[in-house]
Amino acid sequence: MNINMSDFFKNNFSSETSSVQIQDGNIKFPVRTDNSQFLSEGMKLLNSLMSGDTFTGFVNEIKDGTAFITMNNGAEISAKLSDGAMINAGQNVTFIVEENAGNRISIKPVLAGEQQAVLIDKALEAAGLGPTEDNINIVKELLGLGMPVDSDTISQMARYSMQFPDASINTIANLMRLEIPVTSDNIKEFQIYSQFDGKIESLLSEVEQEFVSGMVSSSDDSSALNVFKDIISTIYEGFDGNAVQSSIAGDILSDTSAVELTNMLSNAGLNEIADNLMETSVKDILTRLLSAETFTDGNSLKEIINSKGFRELLHAAVNDTMKLTPRDVEEGEAAVSSYYKRIRKNVTTIESFLKSNDLQSSQGLSKSLSDIRSNIDFMNDLNKNMTYFQMPIKFSESEGNGELFVFTNKKKLANNTDNISAMLHLDMENLKSMDIYVNLSKGNNISTNFVLETEELLDFVYQHIDKLNERLEQLGYKTHFEMKVAQDADERLDFVKDFIEKDIRPASGGQYLFDVKA
Repeated sequence: MNINMSDFFKNNFSSETSSVQIQDGNIKFPVRTDNSQFLSEGMKLLNSLMSGDTFTGFVNEIKDGTAFITMNNGAEISAKLSDGAMINAGQNVTFIVEENAGNRISIKPVLAGEQQAVLIDKALEAAGLGPTEDNINIVKELLGLGMPVDSDTISQMARYSMQFPDASINTIANLMRLEIPVTSDNIKEFQIYSQFDGKIESLLSEVEQEFVSGMVSSSDDSSALNVFKDIISTIYEGFDGNAVQSSIAGDILSDTSAVELTNMLSNAGLNEIADNLMETSVKDILTRLLSAETFTDGNSLKEIINSKGFRELLHAAVNDTMKLTPRDVEEGEAAVSSYYKRIRKNVTTIESFLKSNDLQSSQGLSKSLSDIRSNIDFMNDLNKNMTYFQMPIKFSESEGNGELFVFTNKKKLANNTDNISAMLHLDMENLKSMDIYVNLSKGNNISTNFVLETEELLDFVYQHIDKLNERLEQLGYKTHFEMKVAQDADERLDFVKDFIEKDIRPASGGQYLFDVKA
């Protein structure tokens, strides 16, 4: 018997209260002969149920051995509890009809495991699917994530599982729950993110390598060189009319690279560039070197492009145009959001240049750019539900990648800002991997827990924690710090369990309230 439980109770329960008794683990409903008293809509419903049917009620109160159970539409029944009855106030309890014959209706509370099994059978029956292991696992996953187990959702999950057989049902279910399109790209991104391998910073390094490879392959092709020159000029245009300021070569090049590159430029007859190398902007140097009119000897250009100095300049250009500065991060979410728009625009522009000029030598570059675009698009979809940012940051003397997680969905955050949890996952050149858990509670109380890789890093943080504490106190916060070294992988952040599914899965052994729609 397939029941839409919400509609069932809404349509059939009256506001009258019926008295039942729980004995030996069962609840027994006495059938009365007084038509004016017992023929309530609630009793009609109970009489219509057959053995094996289930329904759910909320235990509103237990008083003097009697449980007052409120149904979905507000109707109540009172049940006399026998000794040892496993019912507590505040629970959603599912009951199963054990017997409905003659003048006796007997129902029994269903244990969590039994309850799930009953619901799985009913859900699959309503969806017209057999109780195969795959189908049972699909319903279990939906239940675990608090998702509907109606016919449409189960059937859609089954179709996606067949369409993407290599994807886990957890990945597919989470994408559906977050209303992120279930595509091969998004499945890939979800799985990459879950392993902390989806760093934009790593993808930007791939872009640099593919840039060099493409430029070397195009060193004898003046039209291709001009494409790369136009790309450099365009990415420095920035976003929304905010041009990106270029670094100066003298601040970027190492001493050995500066000497080597100066000599190469002089040998190639480019004395003007060589003489002013250290005072010239990275943008100007790269665009001049990639101009078709600069070189008459393709071999000289190829040698320069392969030099360490040129790679340092190209790396600086990527940092200038596709990474954040500490000041950007300090300015907050608006600056970070603008950064994502800028990098998305740059990727789209570069892809357009490569496609319109049919540069076959840059297929690797096109793939790297496509991966960045997919990464950012996935992040944007994720941010419709919760707050997550990656922040590839360039510092004055080093670089790092930071990932910010805010552990709440945005609807809840809009309604309640008394308690906010966040986590920073940092990958720094010197500090290595670091997880920082932060909880901001009412009264500007901040509790912070550092999880570090080594004892040496623990000592380093201890030595400098007073500076952080002082700065936070100046901003009006009351602080509490804890620090430890991660002993195993279980103590590190789990992207799916600790972020995507935080506060979703019910505690072990808890009761469920289901709406099974045929």
